[in-house]
Amino acid sequence: MNSIPSGVVQFFEPISSKRRAIENRLIDFFKSHGYKEMVTPTFSYENTISKSLLDPLKTRLFKFVDRSSKEVLILRADITMQIMQAVFMGNFEMPTRICYAGNIYRDVKEHTGSKREIKQVGAELFGVKEKTADEEIIMLALESLRQFGVDNITLRLSDTDIIDKLLHKYGLQDSSEIKALIGKKNISSIKKKFNNIPIGFVESLNELSSLNGYSVYNKNISDESYELIQDVVNIGKAVQSKIDNIKIFFDLFYCEEPAYHHGIVFDIFSESERIAVGGRYGKITEFLGRYIPATGFAIELDNLVYFLSDKGIV
Repeated sequence: MNSIPSGVVQFFEPISSKRRAIENRLIDFFKSHGYKEMVTPTFSYENTISKSLLDPLKTRLFKFVDRSSKEVLILRADITMQIMQAVFMGNFEMPTRICYAGNIYRDVKEHTGSKREIKQVGAELFGVKEKTADEEIIMLALESLRQFGVDNITLRLSDTDIIDKLLHKYGLQDSSEIKALIGKKNISSIKKKFNNIPIGFVESLNELSSLNGYSVYNKNISDESYELIQDVVNIGKAVQSKIDNIKIFFDLFYCEEPAYHHGIVFDIFSESERIAVGGRYGKITEFLGRYIPATGFAIELDNLVYFLSDKGIV
C-alpha cells in the first residue's frame, strides 16, 4: 500500500535543497548569457507532438484519454520538441535563445533500473546555421558545469555530416542497414553483408575509424577525410583555445539510426560520468513545416546533483 512506482523520483533533505539550488543556479547562468526561460506543459495532445518524435521514443509514451475532448494525451517525453513547436507557433524572431527545466516521462519497463521520470535542465539556440552556434552551445554547457567546480572534463565531439556525406558520395544514403552497422562501428560486417560495397567507401570508413581519439591533430590525414572532418576538428580547436585542461575525444565514425541529430553532436564527461549531451537537430523542424537551424543540450539534473554531492562540491 505504501510503495511507489519504480523509476520515479523522491528526494529528502539535504539532497532536495541541493537539487533546487543547483537547478536555480543553472537557469540563472543561462539567463545571464541571454537565454530566456520557457516552461512547457506537462502533457499535450498526442497528434500535435508525437509525429515529430522518433523511434524508439514513440513506443515509450505514457498515454491517457482526456475526459473532456476524448483526445489521447501524452505525458511530456521530450521538452526540446515542445520548445520547437512553441517557436513555430509564436513566430519568434531569429536567432532566439531559450532555456528550461522540467521533468520528462518515458514508459520503460519497470524493474530494469531505468528512470521513468527524469529532470532535465538545458538550453536551445534557434536560427543560427553557422558553426558559431555549435561553439556557443558547447561553451555554454561547459561553463555552466565549471561554475560548480567540475573538473577533469572530457568532451566527446562527433559530426553526423561526416558519415552522411560519405554515404551520399557512394550512393548509399538510403541504406538504413549500413547506417545501423556504422552506428555499431562494425566495418567487417558491412564488407561481409554487402559484396558489391565500393572499396573506396570501406577504405574511408577504416581511415575515419583510425582517426578516432584524442590526437587527431597529429595524425596524417588524407585530403578526402580532412575535408569531411574539418568542421568538427575546428570546433574542437576553438573550444580548447578557450578552456584550459579539457580533453577532447573525437568520434569521427559516428552515425545515428534513426537520426535525431544532424551535424555536430557532443557529450560531456567527468571521471567517466556523462553529465550533459547535445547537438544539432534542425532537420527535425521540417516535420513542423519549415527548416530552422537548431542546436542545444540537456543536463540530467539528478545525475549532476549526485555527482557533485559525492565529490563534496555541494
